[in-house]
Amino acid sequence: MATAASLRDAALEDNETWELLEELVSVAPKRMAGSPGDKVARDWAAEKLESLGFDRVWVQEFQLRGWARESASATVLSHNNFNLDITSLGKSVSTPAGGVTAEVKHFPTFADLEAATESDVEGKIVFISNRMERKKDGSGYGPANVARSRGHEVVAQKGGLALLIRSIGTDNHDAPHTGGIRIGESEMSQPELDLAYEEAVSAPYGEKTVAAAAISNIDADAFEALFESGDKVTVALEIRNHDLGEITSYNIIGEITGSERPDEVVITGGHIDAWDTGVGAMDDGMGVAITMNAVSMIGELAQRPARTIRYVAFGAEELGLLGAKAYAEEYAHVDHVFGIESDFGIGKVWRLSPAVSADAVPVLGEIATVLEPMGIGWDPGASGFPGPDLRPLVTGAGLAGASLNGDGTLYFDLHHTAEDTLDKIEASDLAYNTAAYAALLYLVAEYDGRFDATSQ
Repeated sequence: MATAASLRDAALEDNETWELLEELVSVAPKRMAGSPGDKVARDWAAEKLESLGFDRVWVQEFQLRGWARESASATVLSHNNFNLDITSLGKSVSTPAGGVTAEVKHFPTFADLEAATESDVEGKIVFISNRMERKKDGSGYGPANVARSRGHEVVAQKGGLALLIRSIGTDNHDAPHTGGIRIGESEMSQPELDLAYEEAVSAPYGEKTVAAAAISNIDADAFEALFESGDKVTVALEIRNHDLGEITSYNIIGEITGSERPDEVVITGGHIDAWDTGVGAMDDGMGVAITMNAVSMIGELAQRPARTIRYVAFGAEELGLLGAKAYAEEYAHVDHVFGIESDFGIGKVWRLSPAVSADAVPVLGEIATVLEPMGIGWDPGASGFPGPDLRPLVTGAGLAGASLNGDGTLYFDLHHTAEDTLDKIEASDLAYNTAAYAALLYLVAEYDGRFDATSQ
């Protein structure tokens, strides 16, 4: 506990996390899987782990079907050629060359679209206007996000031409929010994203789909108001995206070797890829930097903790946790005893939440006392989760872990937009979060007992 407290205090005075993040977004601001920046980010992370003194550093390659956006435009022809700020949703197909021009059918929620008849949708562009609710814990995201993830398939099934949604975000600025649509099992399994429209709706992924885009929230307000008059709303919409075919992306992995039980592994990290609309400073550059520095600081101790700590900069998270799935498949034999990822929130961590069985909760409660002087709360009844990229290990191997809950109050103002830039982040917050991760990771790696997962 004394060593963990010293790590905590040292990290609070350290600026290395900020320097790592600043360097990442400068060297590789565009890091979409399959882009040139993906390889730049790979090389940067591997070289940085080597320079920080990690005992082992390697790159895991994996294959996926790549996707890239080209352009998107929407003009409201029925109301003085009003142009909307839009961006394609990730993995969306294209409209036919020249786009589609059609009446727009407005649905306030995804449930309203599901309940609609085919005659309500057929031959129309669909607009879903559901609003995301601002929550500190980010719990407003899931209920709103179903419009983004599944709206396209329901529109296609009912004979619609394309989908527009209000951005899944809590802001009121002009930057639309991208984010992936659900294609089968959240990943593309068939080729040709820029098929002609007639072929695209014939299920290139084993299900029907249409071109889909998000409208900035400030424009969505104005667009939604047009429907209140009852007048017919007509939009000219063109969306162009590219199928990159089979591509290679990367997980970058580094370890500090445990001093007593090196075959037992504590896993941490973040995802190094980011949507091409911004530079991914928050999502998830800060998570990559926080956990990298936290593990590095533990590695500098005179006495390493008992267990190995493995750091992973996961690739292709935004396209469907593809690096995470590749990692879980290749390293299924590894004894992962505990996991925690940094991939949510902006600002300071505010709570530790357990994702372990009831008999292990008191252990995390004791660890929480090291975080208490920082003002980080402990809620043994809260439902923690190790993190998105650790989900395949949770569901497939029963990984135990915890959440260091980031503050999500402002997170979805920036999430998946061009506004996700370095100037939104405070260096002191990065140091604070690094302190929390360093203390927690050290203690779970040193703990001489086992952690069992919850039944979730």
